[in-house]
Amino acid sequence: MNPLFTAHKHYGTLLLVLVLAVIIVALVKGPKPVFQRIVAVLVDINLIVGLFAFFNTARPVSWFHPILALGAVGLLHAGAKSEDKAKVVRCFSIALVLLVAAWAVNASWGPEWFKTNFVKLPSVAVIAK
Repeated sequence: MNPLFTAHKHYGTLLLVLVLAVIIVALVKGPKPVFQRIVAVLVDINLIVGLFAFFNTARPVSWFHPILALGAVGLLHAGAKSEDKAKVVRCFSIALVLLVAAWAVNASWGPEWFKTNFVKLPSVAVIAK
């Protein structure tokens, strides 16, 4: 398995836990903008790692994966600097759902509907051969 793909996969799982931690901290202790911004930037880093993995892996990717991930990143950044508890919980909760959906699109346990009804983007490594 490609090391970039493996890093993207495992790092993404860790990020799901961190996004959930932001939600819990915001609910219990109130918003912590420094923590929220760090998590948002860490998700940005995983987005870049995923982009590099796409260019170096022969595995096809559903076009929904990057769209859902970009939507989640936008929401994370929208709530990252906020001191408003409701906004932080709302943005990070929806982002968590989008990140899980992005994961499910390509996962073996994900809904078959995504795999059969939507075009998969061939990776650049396949196109170059």
